[in-house]
Amino acid sequence: MLLTLTVSKLVVNVGVTTRENIGIDIFMNVNIMLSNLKPHLWVMAEDMVRFVAGALEECGVAVKIGTSQLDASALNLFFDRFYIEPTFPNKMKIGHVKYGMVCTEMISPAGVWNYGAEIDDPGSFSAFILAIKNAEFVWCLFEESFEFCRLVNPNTVVLPFGYLKKMEHLRTIPTNEKDIDFLMCGLPCDRRKRLVGEISAMGYEVYYPEIPVPVYLRDALMERSKINLSLQKTNRHNIVSVTRICHSIINKVPVLLEYSGPPNVYTELCITAEVGEVANKARECITQINLAEVAEKNYQKLKLELPMDLMMAEVLNATCEEFVIR
Repeated sequence: MLLTLTVSKLVVNVGVTTRENIGIDIFMNVNIMLSNLKPHLWVMAEDMVRFVAGALEECGVAVKIGTSQLDASALNLFFDRFYIEPTFPNKMKIGHVKYGMVCTEMISPAGVWNYGAEIDDPGSFSAFILAIKNAEFVWCLFEESFEFCRLVNPNTVVLPFGYLKKMEHLRTIPTNEKDIDFLMCGLPCDRRKRLVGEISAMGYEVYYPEIPVPVYLRDALMERSKINLSLQKTNRHNIVSVTRICHSIINKVPVLLEYSGPPNVYTELCITAEVGEVANKARECITQINLAEVAEKNYQKLKLELPMDLMMAEVLNATCEEFVIR
C-alpha cells in the first residue's frame, strides 16, 4: 500500500481504492525515539515499536528508530512517559521541534491511571500531561484513554493494533511437539508468580522468567509454547494487552487472557478466564480445547477483521484532518 502525502492533500491508495482527505506532509519522515524510557523498558516496548513502525512503513512513511538522536527535520515520536528528562517536551516545543506521543497508559475519563493500581511519582504523570498537551498529536493504544487525552490535546486518535505481516516471524511447530505448556513473559510481580505456581502445581510445564527477556529469547520460548499467558499484575488491573495478544495470534500461539469485563475485538481472539478461574481454564486448555484449531481460527479472524496497515492509514488521515482544523 502506498501513502502519498502532499502539502495540500493526503491521498491513500489501498489496492484499487482511493480516498482523498485534507492533510499535510508531516508524516513523510518519522523518527521514533526511546530516550524518554529507562533502558530496561526498551525490551518491554520492542513489540509495540515494531508494530507502529511496521504499519507506518506499510503506509509509505520513512521510519528511523533510535535513542537520543533528535531530528528537527522529521516528526519525532515518543512512547509512554518521559521518565528521563521530564522537561524535554517543553524544550522541543520552545525549539519548534515537532513531536507526537503514543499513550500506552490506561487512563479513565476522570484521570485515574491504570485503575489506581500502580504507585508512581506524581511528577511523572504531570510531565506526561504536559508532554501530550504540547505534542502535535496523541495516539492512544486503549480506547479507554481517548476521552482524557483528547481533553488535554484535541488531536487525539485511537491507534488500533491488528494483523501486520512483518510481525509474523515465528516458526509454527505442531502442538504435540511443543515442550512448554504455558509461557508467561512480562514484568515480574508476586500475583503472576502465584498464578503460574498454581498452574505448575497441576503438573503442567510452565515457564515464567520473572524478568524482562530479550525478544529473541521470548520468541524462541513462544515457538515452543502451547499457550501464551496474559495475567493481570494486580487484582485491580483489568487490562487487555493488545500488543501481546496481536503478536501472539499473528504467530498462531493461543492466548489465555485473565480478564473480567465486557468482550471486545481483542478478548474475542483469546481464551478468557475470569479472576479466580485461571488454573481451571488452563486445565481446560490442555485437556479439552483443540489448540491448533483455535490458533488458526483466531489468526484468520485477526487477519481479516483488523488489518493494521489499513487502520494506520485511517489513523494518519484522522490525525492530518485535525491539523487542518486547528
